[in-house]
Amino acid sequence: MKKKIMAGLLSAAMVLCGAEALPSNVLSGLGVDVTVQAASYGDYEYNTLKDGTVEITEYHGSSKDIKIPEKIAGKSVSQIGEGAFYSSNIKTLVIPKSVKTVDQYAFNNALYLSSVNFLGGTTSIGRYAFYGCKNLKSVKLNSGLEIIDTYVFYGCSSLKKIEIPDSVKMIGGYCFSFCEALESVKLSENIKTIEDDTFSWCTSLKSIVIPSKVKTIGWQAFSSCVSMERVIMPNSLKEIKEDGFNRCRALKTVSIPNSVTKIGNGAFENCTSLFEVVVPNSVEEIGSYVFGYIHATGAASHEKIKNFTLYGSKLTAENYAKFYAFKYVDVRLSKGSMSLNKSIYAYNKNGIKADVTVKNSAGDKLEVDKDFEVTLDGKIKCGKMILTIKGMGKYTESFTKDIIIKPAKVKGVKVKSPKIKSIKITWKKANGDVTGYEIQVARNKKFTKSCKTIDIKKAKISKKTSKKLKSKKKYFVRVRAYKTIGNTKYYGD
Repeated sequence: MKKKIMAGLLSAAMVLCGAEALPSNVLSGLGVDVTVQAASYGDYEYNTLKDGTVEITEYHGSSKDIKIPEKIAGKSVSQIGEGAFYSSNIKTLVIPKSVKTVDQYAFNNALYLSSVNFLGGTTSIGRYAFYGCKNLKSVKLNSGLEIIDTYVFYGCSSLKKIEIPDSVKMIGGYCFSFCEALESVKLSENIKTIEDDTFSWCTSLKSIVIPSKVKTIGWQAFSSCVSMERVIMPNSLKEIKEDGFNRCRALKTVSIPNSVTKIGNGAFENCTSLFEVVVPNSVEEIGSYVFGYIHATGAASHEKIKNFTLYGSKLTAENYAKFYAFKYVDVRLSKGSMSLNKSIYAYNKNGIKADVTVKNSAGDKLEVDKDFEVTLDGKIKCGKMILTIKGMGKYTESFTKDIIIKPAKVKGVKVKSPKIKSIKITWKKANGDVTGYEIQVARNKKFTKSCKTIDIKKAKISKKTSKKLKSKKKYFVRVRAYKTIGNTKYYGD
């Protein structure tokens, strides 16, 4: 590499010129502020920087387990230089707190490197720093790290887990591309963009939580994450760029937040398990072949996904569905229909289960507790109540209907004949704020023979004696509670 060649030139120059400083135009090609020529310290070559700290420029040792020294020649090691460990045979690496910067290509193509541990103090990792380290399985990053540049872990195909500390403000494009074993990712809460191709071809990644400050998901950011099943997007998100989730074949559901304004071409193309999508009102622009299509590489045409349905409540979504001839469902319940199959219900202390039929704008019957919920406003008691049907899941809006809660069936009815020609009737007081009770006494079970009706107008009463009956005759008795609403009595069973 150019830098290594330059380091060699520096060493040769020092042999010829002693401690004389090299011309600034030569040093500018190194990308660092060097005041002293390259020198050796054990297995390391290094430069002394203007601030008096040291940059390691090359490693010549044979040790497989490396702990970068904190000091060389009494000076703090602050930087690992460009390509310093390029294609080295090291297996484990510990980077001390003194190191502030890991320069570009620093460990590029170190094929045997399996673990990296940053002890703290490092603030930036340069582009391609661990590019192509195919056996890298474990990386522990330090708090205080701010920048992870482009292509840093590209092609680290054995890396299974990564936790990005919240101090990180920028993760460069292609950073984890082709990390095919990567299963778990925790992203920094302070990044604002998922850059282009950041996680493309992470074929083992099953889920991702996008941090709460992210505004943009870049081009092909999660493309070809074929095992991706779940994506949680924040309410800060404004744009999903072209092919953002293209070829995420395992993705079955996606919830696009009501903050996204633009979805780029092919953003969810080739998501062959995604049969429905809800487009929120915030979306103003949907590109070509975003949803519901398969496009094989090199194919001349696109193939529609069968039974794909688009949901929304704005013309942006409706126009997309119409243009591509997809089924469209307006998520507003008011655009569908609701019928109340029963308007009078018996009181139940545990509540009632309303009998309603709700259909969406396409005429599909919706499921209670999945597509909508039914609630009663206020404390459940006998009388007129307001039934609220509220959309849930993908559906929005709510509407109300009036229903009647009638008294429950009276329990504990008992009858005795303590005196001649009379009977004593007792029962348990009804729950649910009833108005009173009605008692019927008759000579037959159908209550058609010699039937007498007694009106008990106080709910607190739970006994009544019926007199002037015929001696030595069998009588039948039934009791029901009632609730008076306006001029109407609503009876229990």
